Amino acid sequence: MSKERSIPKIEPKLSGQSNYAQWILSIEQTLSSYDYDDGSIWDIVTGNKENPDPGAKGKSANALAIQWKKDNNFAILTMKRNCKAEAVAAIGLAMTAKEAYDDLKSKYEGKTVTVTALSALMINVIKLAYDDTSTTIDDHISEFDKRWGYMRSTLAAGFSDDLKEFGKILGDLSKNEQAKGAFLLATLPSYYNTLVENIQLKTGLSYGDITINLKTYVPYRQKSRRGKAEGSTPENPVVLKPEAGQAKDKGDNGKRCHYCINKGWKGLNHTESECFTKRREKKKAKKEEAEECEDESGGEGITLKAIRLGRTRTNRLGHLKWDK
Repeated sequence: MSKERSIPKIEPKLSGQSNYAQWILSIEQTLSSYDYDDGSIWDIVTGNKENPDPGAKGKSANALAIQWKKDNNFAILTMKRNCKAEAVAAIGLAMTAKEAYDDLKSKYEGKTVTVTALSALMINVIKLAYDDTSTTIDDHISEFDKRWGYMRSTLAAGFSDDLKEFGKILGDLSKNEQAKGAFLLATLPSYYNTLVENIQLKTGLSYGDITINLKTYVPYRQKSRRGKAEGSTPENPVVLKPEAGQAKDKGDNGKRCHYCINKGWKGLNHTESECFTKRREKKKAKKEEAEECEDESGGEGITLKAIRLGRTRTNRLGHLKWDK
């Protein structure tokens, strides 16, 4: 394990049903950070990572059993030390983290959902933001699915009379694939606005279709973004939408011309390769150079420009070729 095995502190501690939804999310996120190649300590809590076969023999099997026992005890202690007296009593004498989890779940999750719990569920989904500098899009989608799934399962519980209408609306929302897809797209930073808009323009996409699009195109956009850090070129300009809150002129399509910017102009709505000003000034410079060279022509009609370029010209002396 890469992390120090001191018991993590979670605030506030579990006091009862009123803060169970937020507390269990914090516990899940904490224990999920202690990960392996095939899962995490949280998987022991949920029962997805079971105790290795006690009858298995060999050093490898024995090492796995010892590690599982350590992780199981660590999970139980983490839950107990972050519970107040009533919640600790609910765990009782549970021998495994899965038993402790089931005890708390049956005592608190089966109760009616409160306003505080509903708020915690929604905030937990909404505050998720994709950081493409440290997380792959696959891992981000997996984390989003985990949070959305927990919200949906919790909303399946009963509601008090004053929350039945509100709870039903949220419950229906959590079952809607289009809503789930919209919330997922909202977790992407503004750099991906163009990609998000392109996906939203496609009608009839399922949540699965949206995740496939993201897994296909986000890595490509990440590569383009890293290329921008190294500097774009006129042949392969990086075109981005303005960041949120950034001033945007009317009709701004996001393109930028470095040639104009270097001259102190805005350089909006075109790239350097499309720049009319650059082409015009380049053409003007060539014309001035040609006129200057003609003024410097020798007596035999051979221009200095022709000599420099090494071209073959026809004049009164016939066909001549000058080397570069």
